[in-house]
Amino acid sequence: KSLNKLCVRLVFCLYAEDAGIFGHRGMFHDYLAAFETNKLRKALVDLFKVLDTPEEKRDRYLKDDDPRLAAFPYVNGGLFADEDVEIPPFTEEIRDLLLKKASEDFDWSEISPTIFGAVFESTLNPETRRKGGMHYTSIENIHKVIDPLFLDDLKREFLEICALDVENTKRKRLEQFQNKLASLTFLDPACGSGNFLTETYLSLRRLENKTIAEMIAVSKVKKEKSQVEGQILMGGARSIDVKVSISQFYGIEINDFAVTVAKTALWIAESQMLKETESIVLMHLDFLPLKTNAYIIEGNALRLDWESVVPQNR
Repeated sequence: KSLNKLCVRLVFCLYAEDAGIFGHRGMFHDYLAAFETNKLRKALVDLFKVLDTPEEKRDRYLKDDDPRLAAFPYVNGGLFADEDVEIPPFTEEIRDLLLKKASEDFDWSEISPTIFGAVFESTLNPETRRKGGMHYTSIENIHKVIDPLFLDDLKREFLEICALDVENTKRKRLEQFQNKLASLTFLDPACGSGNFLTETYLSLRRLENKTIAEMIAVSKVKKEKSQVEGQILMGGARSIDVKVSISQFYGIEINDFAVTVAKTALWIAESQMLKETESIVLMHLDFLPLKTNAYIIEGNALRLDWESVVPQNR
């Protein structure tokens, strides 16, 4: 259990440094590289504690004692909360694997969050998978389910709104459509590592980003032509918020590792889609500390009352 949590934490840190959400690229790598192999375990214990502590609650002398450690932001979301996670001593081989292969030689920023499902599958032996009924579903097959179920209708509705000519009506309908996307709730009662939920979230956010881009375009048309394009975009973006959230997604899963993988995959998906939104609104949007939570519950879906996870009227 501890190794599972440790691996997920390491993957999150590797992603966070490459995606720039820790601050500068290579931040996690440079912090660990400063320690000898026999000190790495303690270095990670200290780092995880700092990542789980709001800056105002940290030791006020931390910046003087260890400025590199103090530079890490507060993550929130409970990913680093369990201090009972056992971290084993590192070997030279594992240190090299982490710093060179996993960090220096690989860019995590563009990783597909749904690839976690495949990674999770590969760590289990076939007998464990068979007993747990664990089956990895490809992105292509996920869309065979979610497209006809709701996604095709939503895309059709968006295109109909885009075809409207009256600007005020179009803007109002776009806002209503965005609110509709943010009101949908999803439950996967045997979610595994969360691929159905993650791919659904990504699909909704891509649709929301198109909606935001269309809103800005409508606002731009209404501005006086004398304004500079940059000012128009900024002005149009200020009143536009991201509303689709991973808090709309619920899952039940019996395997503790899969639960952690599912939550992390959704957080990474959230970060990537926020970057896409930034490129549309031309503004920086803060990702940390995590403000939303994916409601992935560890339990047996055949025995758990689903009503306790999410009310059925939702």
